[in-house]
Amino acid sequence: MRIGLVIGQLTYGGAEGQLTELALGLRHDADVFVYCLSDQIGAYGARIADAGIPLRTVPARRRLDLGRVVQLARWLREDRVEIAHAFLFIASAYAYMATRITPGVRVVTSARNCKLEPSAPRRWALRRAFRASDAIICNSQEMARFAARHYAAKPERIHVVFNGVDTERFQDRRHPRKGLVIGTAGRIEAQKNLEMFLVTAARFHEACPEATFEIVGDGSLRDRLVCRARELGIGDRVRFSGNTDDMPGFFGRIDQFWLTSNWEGTPNVLLEAMSAGVPVLATRVGGTSELIEDGKTGCLIAKGDTAAASATALHLVNRPDETARMVRNARESVCRRFSIQAMIVATRQVYECAVGRGA
Repeated sequence: MRIGLVIGQLTYGGAEGQLTELALGLRHDADVFVYCLSDQIGAYGARIADAGIPLRTVPARRRLDLGRVVQLARWLREDRVEIAHAFLFIASAYAYMATRITPGVRVVTSARNCKLEPSAPRRWALRRAFRASDAIICNSQEMARFAARHYAAKPERIHVVFNGVDTERFQDRRHPRKGLVIGTAGRIEAQKNLEMFLVTAARFHEACPEATFEIVGDGSLRDRLVCRARELGIGDRVRFSGNTDDMPGFFGRIDQFWLTSNWEGTPNVLLEAMSAGVPVLATRVGGTSELIEDGKTGCLIAKGDTAAASATALHLVNRPDETARMVRNARESVCRRFSIQAMIVATRQVYECAVGRGA
């Protein structure tokens, strides 16, 4: 197969990481091309290019740039791509439009985040894209229901392919240390609801004064949250570490991982934490309940419930034997259900369905 993977950017993010792992895995028995709809390729671009995978950038000149559609269509024709697989909503819209003027290219769109696009024109474009898709990949059952409900995606063309994680890279490398460290990671934007993380941290700190907290990632809300940590009286206990390429090192120095998101598809960082042997606590949003069996492989709490989150985190500290069993169960679950190889095999099966439908 000749496969084109389309995405808006290659900065730090779960979808960007999944595209990279898929491209690296497919290159052994397929011709793979990556099309980035911007010049933001810093986090993953070098890894893709170093593997010998052609990386094309199609930068925008304005917000809705039909020139990008034409350029993407030109690349698809010149590279003789058979399947254009788009990651995330905006890439799906662009890939759909480009394949309309590129006969013979099958289009596979993606729905990976349970958040409705705020723009009416974008919602219209996405409905058209999903209705015309040869296949639609969703990264959780909840995401599949969301795409069908809000974007008229045809249920018979939806395929659930869970994210994959490199379990060897994230094997337990934690080391003894003083104090208790609790962390989270992700873009510092509204989706991750780090206000909830900080309020929970302040509550938890009252019971465990020795605890410190680390936030990995960056985003537009960083300065506001630094001020909020000071207001809550934990400014000297919270470390904002910025982006990092060493996520195994981050997991190696924390005792719990909290994910306090307002919405998700399938949070890849949660799988990484589980694989790394870190106890996890997450809000019950999107596909998180499909990753975590509450009380067995992790802990689920209601969105915004800081009191329950703090009490649950304290329970994990006070029940070390129970927490250790949870960690073992979590890693076994990730190895069994969410490997990168399983993700690649399932994605190839979707491609074969798309080609068969086109034929």
